Order: sequence, then structure tokens, then C-alpha cells
Amino acid sequence: MTVAPSPEALAQRIERFLPQTQCAACGYPGCQPFAAALAAGEATPEACVPGGLPLARRLQKLLGKAPDAPGNGLTQAVIPAPLRARIREQDCIGCTKCIEPCPVDAVLGAPKQLHSILADHCTGCGLCLPPCPVDCIELEPAPLEFDWPAASNLTAVAIREGVDIAACSACGECARACPSALAPAALANALAAVDLEAAETLGLERCTHCGRCSEVCGEQIPLADYFLHGKAIARAVAWQSAQAAGALQQQRKRQARQQPATHPAAPDYVARPAGTQDAQAEIAAALARTRQRLSRPGAV
Repeated sequence: MTVAPSPEALAQRIERFLPQTQCAACGYPGCQPFAAALAAGEATPEACVPGGLPLARRLQKLLGKAPDAPGNGLTQAVIPAPLRARIREQDCIGCTKCIEPCPVDAVLGAPKQLHSILADHCTGCGLCLPPCPVDCIELEPAPLEFDWPAASNLTAVAIREGVDIAACSACGECARACPSALAPAALANALAAVDLEAAETLGLERCTHCGRCSEVCGEQIPLADYFLHGKAIARAVAWQSAQAAGALQQQRKRQARQQPATHPAAPDYVARPAGTQDAQAEIAAALARTRQRLSRPGAV
């Protein structure tokens, strides 16, 4: 018999899925409160804007909920491109007001000194923007080594405007033509449901983009575009997950640093007296012994 996790344990599992941008677009003041609300059934998985539909599907599966929107979700699986904060050096006055709001300690600076952003830590949450009295902080696209899966990508447009996978006649021609021994129809259906875990199990990464599946499809479904766009989304989700793990670690360090330090009590090298009178008596006795020693002939 499977025991359901406690709300606290479920909230911790949910939090590890979230992008850790702390943007509050979900209506909660951060990812941790949003995770707690999801675990308590007070929020919906679709509320996380940075995670988009891929994250919503993962959270729905984790929470045991059916997808809320049937149909081809691959054309709707738009993940907002990541942003990074940048300080305009010529305008910064070194007020330090942007340092405290940053949940990942990505702002580096000192009073009356030029501030800078640690790009590797910044999540683009924008929490540093409102406190800046001179508006010298702005958000700009994060530098990436790959193309972000935007709705305007050619593959996304081809899927959106082409024949939907729902028209598949299950003839099996695509599977017979695939040189990688994949099941293209099943794979495309998994991607249409934005089930990236299922797509990975079905061998999405083994697709070589030869296009044979699209060529033999009697319904003219753009299968190759499904797989190209699906890979782009999977890559973006993996990048986002790695960034979230680093951000969560930075937040934990920050929280630990802000907690009052607790130091172990120093050991008593000399036994403490039981009370004030005993202490005074011991001091008087010690002084008496010293005077007696000094009163002896030849004492220094």
C-alpha cells in the first residue's frame, strides 16, 4: 500500500521542480509559498509562468491530475526566454538598495561603489528593479549556447499550421521507414501531450532528423518537425532545471547566513562557584594567601 506524502514533503518535492525565479507571477511571493499552496490544493500547476506548459504537465503528473487542456500541447508549450539583470554603470550611485531583495545573492557591491551582477547566479526575477532609485537596472535576454524554443521557430510554425498528429491512421509506415527503429507516431503523440518523460523513454534523442517519417506519412503530418521542436523544448527544460538547482542552492546558503549564529558554550576550565558568597570567599582567601606570602622575609 502506497502511503501519500505529507503536505510538507510534497511541497518540498514540488519546489525542486519549480524554476526558482521568485518572480511572483503565480500570485504567491515566491516558489516556496507556491509549492506549499500546490501541495495544499490551493493553487493550480498552470500558474507558473516561467515554467510554462512543460512544467505544468510535470506538476500535473506529480499531483496525479489529468491534463487540463486536451489537444496538441506542443504548439502551446512556449517557455518564456530567460532574462538576466544588468546594471548601467554610468547611472549606478552605489546605494546598495538592490542587494537585499536579491534571493540568490547575485548583486555584488558596497556603499558608494559601483554594483555588478553575477550572471551565473541571476535568475532574472526582477526583484532588484523596484528598489533602485535611479532606474539603472534592466533585464535583458540571457546569453545561451542554443536557440530557445520560441513560438516563432520554423518547427513550431510547421506543427501549428500542418496536419495534427490526431489525424494519424496508425498505418505503421513511419515506423518501418525509421532507420533508428523508433515509433514516430507514438513519439509524436507523447510530444503533443508535452510528456517529455515519455518522449525520452520512446527514444527522442535517438532521432537523427532524416525526415523519412514525414516523407512516407500518408496524412502528411510533419513528424520531423515534432521531433526537432520537441528536442528544443526538452533542452530548454533541462537548462532551466539546472539553473533552478543552482538557484535553490544559493537561496539555502543565503537563508543559512541570515539565521542567527549559534556557537557552542565555551568549556569551563575552572569550576564555577555555586554562588556569589562562595566566589567572594574564594577571592578573599586568595588575597589573604598572597598577602601572607608577600609578608615573609625575602619575598619579592
